[in-house]
Amino acid sequence: MTIPLRQRFGQRFKQLRLATGLSQEAFADHAAVARSYLSRIERGCANPSLDAVEGLAKALCVDPQALFEIVDPPSFCDASEEVPYAADGSCFHRGLASPRDGTFRVGEKGSELRLVSFEEALSHLKKMPVAKWRRPNDSGNWGLVSAVRWGTMEAVTKPERCRIC
Repeated sequence: MTIPLRQRFGQRFKQLRLATGLSQEAFADHAAVARSYLSRIERGCANPSLDAVEGLAKALCVDPQALFEIVDPPSFCDASEEVPYAADGSCFHRGLASPRDGTFRVGEKGSELRLVSFEEALSHLKKMPVAKWRRPNDSGNWGLVSAVRWGTMEAVTKPERCRIC
């Protein structure tokens, strides 16, 4: 199945924006565009004009063609990694990075940590008596879930669910 150009463009733009270390809001201020517009671009819902592409590239300090580079979809997990699973069968994986700032939120409610790498977050989860992390539910709202077990997973490119090997 071929991913539409608008979605590939949005994924690539998001990848480059996250590499700057800026949230959508901070980047929007830097590029003088609305954050909601950036969100639509990243989700593949907006169809940016060539002038907008040029402006975004300039704000990213890249050549406009870098926004059209084909990048393999990321693998959200590694078959050898032990990860926590929630009661609904979902697991902690690389695709749970915040769309705003690329961080992973782990820990108890009220004392959550925002960690910049999957490896750091997974390491912290392994030290907890009961691993807890934030992830979106079916409605897209982010909530805290608790691990009921640990297990390995198959490498998947879609972040919806993980499967036991």
